[in-house]
Amino acid sequence: MLQKGGSVLFAFISVTFVVYCAFQNRLSLNKFVVAESINDTDAVSLSVEERLVALTSMMTSYLDEIDSTRRELLKAENKQLVKTDIQYKHHKRLLARSENFFEQLEAFPFVRTVYFKWDIAEMRKYLYPTQYPFTSNDCELISKFNPSKCSTDINGLLRGQILNDSFISLGLPSKYAHDSARKTWTFLHVIQDAVVSERGDVIAGNLTLTPQRCKYMTIGDIPGHNSNLKVYDEVFDVHQFWDQAFYHSHFESVPRLAPYIKFLNDNPNVKIFLRTGNPITSFLGIKDLDKRRLRDWRFRAKVLYSPAGCACGNPALLTTQLASLYAKRDLENNPQKRNKIVLIKRSHKRFFRQHDEIAAMLETQASEHDLELFIFRDDPVPSINLTRRMFNEAIIIIAPHGAGESNMMYAQPGTVIIEGMCFESKVKVNMAYKLTAELLGMRYYGLLFKYGCFDITAKQIEIPVKHLLQHLILLRTT
Repeated sequence: MLQKGGSVLFAFISVTFVVYCAFQNRLSLNKFVVAESINDTDAVSLSVEERLVALTSMMTSYLDEIDSTRRELLKAENKQLVKTDIQYKHHKRLLARSENFFEQLEAFPFVRTVYFKWDIAEMRKYLYPTQYPFTSNDCELISKFNPSKCSTDINGLLRGQILNDSFISLGLPSKYAHDSARKTWTFLHVIQDAVVSERGDVIAGNLTLTPQRCKYMTIGDIPGHNSNLKVYDEVFDVHQFWDQAFYHSHFESVPRLAPYIKFLNDNPNVKIFLRTGNPITSFLGIKDLDKRRLRDWRFRAKVLYSPAGCACGNPALLTTQLASLYAKRDLENNPQKRNKIVLIKRSHKRFFRQHDEIAAMLETQASEHDLELFIFRDDPVPSINLTRRMFNEAIIIIAPHGAGESNMMYAQPGTVIIEGMCFESKVKVNMAYKLTAELLGMRYYGLLFKYGCFDITAKQIEIPVKHLLQHLILLRTT
């Protein structure tokens, strides 16, 4: 009798276990899934501060090597002083975007390059690991302007996959070959006796070094005779073309500082050439930044630091995520408390002509889901503290293409970006924010119509908004 009862009990437990597993499997189809997920599931739930601490700790030996190189060059006698005559017959120009750039650079002993290399599996634990498919209402139209893989299946935004390895190569030379064991995430040049051009090039000895940047083919103005230049012992240089424009300062210029905060704080005598007054700089934690900032490019540095740049509109993965982590570090960053729909209202250049109708529709959708609508205006722009908090609490951000979208730097991973995509010309659609959203682990939905972005209607925006809000619980748990 006892044996029979045991069999019944065992059968009951077995059935219960099978039902439980089936339920769990069914449930897993509706919850956040990372295809080919990282092994350490705890990494997904790490706080902003924990990610920052881990990443900066990983970079300790990298920064130590930079400091060692710095000390060596400060003591060394430079036998090839900078020549600002770039027409000199033996003068060489190297583009950082070019294939074999690092190999060619070895011919110039006054330039030392330090690399940050780390195991990709370890890095995935601390970077935001998830990528969502590029989704749009009209992939056929987009394909005429951009070859990016595109899907019209909005449900794809509910399913994340592991961040594509190809993003690691952003900011590196063309066809760069990574080590099999450890990837190169970024690098920095330490250059002896250098000046800079107005557009961001570095001139040292018989070399003009052009970091990856916008308008990289043109050098722009260069300094006059060295004797007229202010001389500094050390300068950390992140200036470049368009570095004072909102998008380019947010994602291309200022983030170049992000891996080097500890180095800059440990060496307070290093000047920083940073022309932009972008508010993100105040959240990086650089000591005495305003006192150390240079705003005029007419100087000479005994030692100049030139961190990796990026191709125009193609920011690098590590620096973008680090800058965003610094920008968010004192915010709540609670995905469960994301209760805002943010609608960006532009007063000029690119804007929704039917803004009022769109706002009314979003107000209705927000009230149905116990959310709040926040209209982010540019006349005047809200305070930086309010801006950061609203974007950090956003579950969906809606905007015509424009500078205000750069505030996604403060938003949390998984936030939905619905962008009215605008034509820059008959042959170009600007997709910079699509890539930025991917790098920050956000969901991007591009609305593109043959007539452009001005006349996008409330109904056209309502379609993706209404569908995604049906999955609000899922959006908040990723």
